[in-house]
Amino acid sequence: MNFPVVNIDEFLDINYGADVLRTYRAVKKFYRRFHSILLDIKFLKKCRYYNIIPKFLWFKTANNDLTSSSVYKNCQRRFLNLQIDLKYRDLRKANKEYDTSLDLLKSCTSDLLFEHLKEVIVYISIWLLQKKEDNMNVKFQSYDGYVIPQNTVDRKVVKNLSSRVLSNDETDCLANGLDFGLLPRPVNDMNVIGNIEQFFHQITNIYQHHKPLMSELADKNKAVAADIRILSAQEMTLASDLHSTTDSFRFQANRFRQQQYRIHTEQEQYHSILKNLKQDKSIIVTRPDKGRGVVLMNKNDYLSKMYEIINDSSKFKPLSDDPTIGREQSLITLLNRLSKEKSITEQFSKMSSPKGANPGRLYGLPKIPKKKKIFLYLQYFLP
Repeated sequence: MNFPVVNIDEFLDINYGADVLRTYRAVKKFYRRFHSILLDIKFLKKCRYYNIIPKFLWFKTANNDLTSSSVYKNCQRRFLNLQIDLKYRDLRKANKEYDTSLDLLKSCTSDLLFEHLKEVIVYISIWLLQKKEDNMNVKFQSYDGYVIPQNTVDRKVVKNLSSRVLSNDETDCLANGLDFGLLPRPVNDMNVIGNIEQFFHQITNIYQHHKPLMSELADKNKAVAADIRILSAQEMTLASDLHSTTDSFRFQANRFRQQQYRIHTEQEQYHSILKNLKQDKSIIVTRPDKGRGVVLMNKNDYLSKMYEIINDSSKFKPLSDDPTIGREQSLITLLNRLSKEKSITEQFSKMSSPKGANPGRLYGLPKIPKKKKIFLYLQYFLP
């Protein structure tokens, strides 16, 4: 059945009655109140971070000279902290009222209508909340003393030991460090949904019922009705709640991403810069052996020095085969034997048994040279 997006109040009143309409309006009201309080908290905490006192906390004193005293300013800051605490109290109350009204709406409507009404509430509320947020940003920027913080870039942390000539934009981008994270252009919906489904399988033990079913399908190319797993009412409720939470997360993640792109306009430029650096196969971007920074090296120089180190027969020797899998199996055998002897519990044995062991990967970290000679120090990590 197709449900309307406009005139939803009239549709509910005619087809489902006044009680459902009243419940729907309550859910819409508490949804807006909850997110409106969230915006209030964000605004107040932003004021506190930049040491700005909102105008509603300015109060008169008998002597105007008192407004410049430290006692007056300290009193304002305490009022601001109190206001934030009160907003959090209102947020918890609004959240509780929203959850209660949402459960009531779910109980008196079908699953399809319930999901549709939730989407409609989000859709018709987003522009109101966005308008309030824009007004708050205008109000915040109108306060005297507010200065947009400028990001200071320390180009000295970037050491270019390669033959590539870096532009100023490339240097500024790399100066953020290797731990700097860019916002993704789109939110990977399939990755989010896949992780939620895997989580649902693990906590409901569905996977254990799924394995013999898939085995039978592979052997006989058909399923026996007795082997098909029917979800219980509790599992169906959990699946519905996870579906709702996932949709809410995707909406909030996309909204946050769009807001950050409007605030941090250099994000798009950084994507392009890092993509060009990645496509240059003649260089390697790594970090120094000590301290924070970014180092660029010619790939040929890096590989030649790594081969020079590991070909030193006094320190390294080649192996005819990889002992990792054999050692993993030996450890599993030992744990099984200890479990049979009751020296350890079966639960501890399963928890301690290694799976999918791989050897550590070797890499080198450059020592920043005072002269032209470059040294590499060996490191390794386990995948």
